[in-house]
Amino acid sequence: MSDGSSDTRRDIGRQLQEFARRFSGLWAGRAVEPDEIVEFAAEAVPHTIAAGLTLVRGDARPITLAATTELARRVDELEYDSGEGPCLDAIDDDDITAVADLERDPRWPKFSAKAIEETPIRSMFGVRVFLGGDDRGALNFYAPEPGAFTDLDLGIGAMLSAMASLALQNAVAQRKTDNLKVALESSRQIGTAIGILMSSRLITADRAFDELRTVSQHTHRKIRDVAAEVMETGALPEAKPPRRREG
Repeated sequence: MSDGSSDTRRDIGRQLQEFARRFSGLWAGRAVEPDEIVEFAAEAVPHTIAAGLTLVRGDARPITLAATTELARRVDELEYDSGEGPCLDAIDDDDITAVADLERDPRWPKFSAKAIEETPIRSMFGVRVFLGGDDRGALNFYAPEPGAFTDLDLGIGAMLSAMASLALQNAVAQRKTDNLKVALESSRQIGTAIGILMSSRLITADRAFDELRTVSQHTHRKIRDVAAEVMETGALPEAKPPRRREG
């Protein structure tokens, strides 16, 4: 017969395997979304009622990239407004920062006072998420009861944050690749359209681009969309000025 601790370890193992499978770069051939990370994290940490993901870019104000509830977002905003709190400490000073009771912990007086006054949250912890460059983050967990989180909760949160780091880095890399593909396709369309106009209208490349831009501005269309029409029709669309409202 297996004891409870063995069952718990097996449950944790299954959860982490599922997390790795779900958020690996190969799963479903797509980048993971932040909402998916926090939803799974909230399910995996036994005593949390919500999870959130904080992102800090350089010296900019922190933002909540994703959260499972509006309550989590509200607690985060109180941290950002006060400039202090366990999630911010996890990002800047420690890999993991936990508070068992906001009413008794003296480390963040401004944040704790606001959180106690405006929310039911009394215990929480944040785990650093490594993103590279100037990007920094934390995976955050919240509970209304004092002393809600056990060492097991913290351990699961720490392991999930490591996998979330890899998943988010992969997502960022995938989006950069997708953006590059879009930029290259746009450049190809614009270059081809310029060539068509140069040949058909006997004008220079600079003049052809100016005409594309003029049509784009007058018709409120993107230059690449105007270029795509030139590629299809062989002619420059009419640059009709926007209608003036009467009265």
